[in-house]
Amino acid sequence: MISSGFNSKREFNVGDEIAVIGCRNLTRKFGSKTVLNNVSFEVYPGIIGLLGPNGAGKSTLIKLILGLDIPTSGDISLFGKTKVELGKIGFMPEAKAIIPSMKGFEFVAFAGELEGLKRKDALRRSHEILDCLSMGEARFRKLAEYSTGMIQKVKLAQALVHDPDLLILDEPTAGLDPPARNQMLDYLSYFARQQGKSIVLSTHLLGDVQAVCDQVVVLNFGVCLASCSLEKLVGNKADSYLIEVTGNQIDAIVALGEKCVGSQDMGGFTKVFVQCDSSLGINNIASQILAAGGVIKKFVPLEGNLDDAFFALLDKQRLVAN
Repeated sequence: MISSGFNSKREFNVGDEIAVIGCRNLTRKFGSKTVLNNVSFEVYPGIIGLLGPNGAGKSTLIKLILGLDIPTSGDISLFGKTKVELGKIGFMPEAKAIIPSMKGFEFVAFAGELEGLKRKDALRRSHEILDCLSMGEARFRKLAEYSTGMIQKVKLAQALVHDPDLLILDEPTAGLDPPARNQMLDYLSYFARQQGKSIVLSTHLLGDVQAVCDQVVVLNFGVCLASCSLEKLVGNKADSYLIEVTGNQIDAIVALGEKCVGSQDMGGFTKVFVQCDSSLGINNIASQILAAGGVIKKFVPLEGNLDDAFFALLDKQRLVAN
């Protein structure tokens, strides 16, 4: 059993660590449609949030990582190797994906056998994981009788039964009420911090990512908009600022270059999000905006918030595309 409230984050520090997942110039096309476009990133041990709107390319990326699809070009490495060892990966799909006539422990053991465990070892591991997930006597009931929360636990258990190094979880908190959602996030933190699992959390719930993730990958329209630590993406009061700009807004954003980490068109003015680490940097940013014909209406420190950072990235992509 895992105690509630276990959600301390791992200190993210790349150092000499090998990337858990590395994508290099990854492209996937279906006919004339490009679903992933030259995607490159590396993520390291910990919990990685995979974010993006519907149609961003997340599901296609997951299929490529799992070896269920082949890229049009580019390559993927797991733990530094381009040849995928599927036994090192556990996958929890968003779909229900259960066998209703099976009992909970039988289903998890069956998944273990599919991964190559002997029947005896699969049963032992099934009970160990279900104990850890506080399933109690419910494990002896048929899956057809399970609530949504219990099904999500069993789906997580089947992903863990063969003791993989990497978990890929697709919407693991979908359909859960707040207590069950918090419990699921506690489980993810426990398996990452205490058992050394690396976890890819694919979700639409930005709050889940901000609660437990160390790193974030943001996709939209098949393009990787960001791949970095959560702390770097959301920023903090010390180095992140919100500027409200009127006048030549697009020219001002272009003039800032990489200092602009995102923007949001508010209709009549634009919110511009920038990062700088000194008062001199702040003055330079203001000068660049004014020189480009922008008018500064507000320039204030920005509290770190994933929602703002995420939507700013999407807006910046839209502005650049236009």
